[in-house]
Amino acid sequence: MPPSITENEYARRRDCVAAGLEAAGLDAICVFYPARVAYLTGFHHIPTERPIALVLSRQGQSALVVPAVEKEHAEASTSVDRVNVYFEYPGAEHPMERVSAILAELNARPRRTGADHDGYVPYWGYRGPRLSDLTGHEPVDAELIVESLRRVKSADEIACIQLSCDWAVRAHHRMQAAIKTGRTEMECYTPPQSETLFEMVHEMPGWRPRGADSAGLTAMFVAGRSTAMPHGFVQGHGIQAGDVLVSGAGANIDGYLSELERTMIVGEPTPRQVRAFEAMLALQTRAIEVIAPGVPAGEVELATVRLADELGVSENLRHHVGHSIGLEGHEAPFLDRGEEAVLEPGMVFTVEPGVYFKELGGFRHSDTVVVTDDGCRVMTVYPRELKDLIVKP
Repeated sequence: MPPSITENEYARRRDCVAAGLEAAGLDAICVFYPARVAYLTGFHHIPTERPIALVLSRQGQSALVVPAVEKEHAEASTSVDRVNVYFEYPGAEHPMERVSAILAELNARPRRTGADHDGYVPYWGYRGPRLSDLTGHEPVDAELIVESLRRVKSADEIACIQLSCDWAVRAHHRMQAAIKTGRTEMECYTPPQSETLFEMVHEMPGWRPRGADSAGLTAMFVAGRSTAMPHGFVQGHGIQAGDVLVSGAGANIDGYLSELERTMIVGEPTPRQVRAFEAMLALQTRAIEVIAPGVPAGEVELATVRLADELGVSENLRHHVGHSIGLEGHEAPFLDRGEEAVLEPGMVFTVEPGVYFKELGGFRHSDTVVVTDDGCRVMTVYPRELKDLIVKP
């Protein structure tokens, strides 16, 4: 069986939140954000217009409010004290009334009630009262009580992310070998992606993707000038000699994700492509060298920016160095000059500085990296040098 998060760990997380409520002088917290609900309960869901909320008290009581369409799913997925089911949205009684009623049952005083948002986050046409409209007082911003826990990953979380990395590496090797000129991007990457996904199913009995990322495995790439945009789109043109390719691969293990990206070049690289590639690789190498416990997260980016100035590519940067990753593809904290967090063992980041040239293309590697007691460890073990990333035309 693949690694997973146990019910005991979910219970410990809720206990930590209860301790945080006690320390903050709060009676209860309402959690609306889907990834935070999943983190504290094991209940992963696809957000819709139907509100879902988790209520936790400082005494450790827990209640999950869900629509009837999620009843069986919620009851089977979590060990919270109570699953409170309403029929449908908007309904004769607005679902947020259920949340208000639970807070009243828990004797949560409005001025001592925290939340990660003042009511359900609008989605798919949702309209509804804010939590403050029902309680008569704006909730205390308690988002960090949960988010501070998510920043440092447990041993089980790291095991899930590591297995995600391992599958990403396998899928990427297969995809890189399948790239042929004259074929479109999708013709190249869809068969190896599917083949690797089938291997996941066969080699890990009981495995299934969890959360909103229902694909289970991703292995794809963008080709040509689209790579000059950090979030470029697949254009569907035939792969040509001279193309720059920027890839992305990752897998879903009990809801946990990873990121592996590589820049590949079709055929013999030009001198300009070599210079751009080597600059990008130097920036990523510098970032990985800087990552260690006690280092301010912002310093990781500043170190790469200083090197980019020396290499003459600072004007070609388009984004920060990286971000945390776990239940979501992007999480806090960020490897960004404006980030106040300090790196700790167990934090997991993507490290992905890129350089982008309008006519030449984009150049970006991304590796998933865990902070260790004495530095960091790259979890996505895949070649980074240009000689290993040239695709034969």
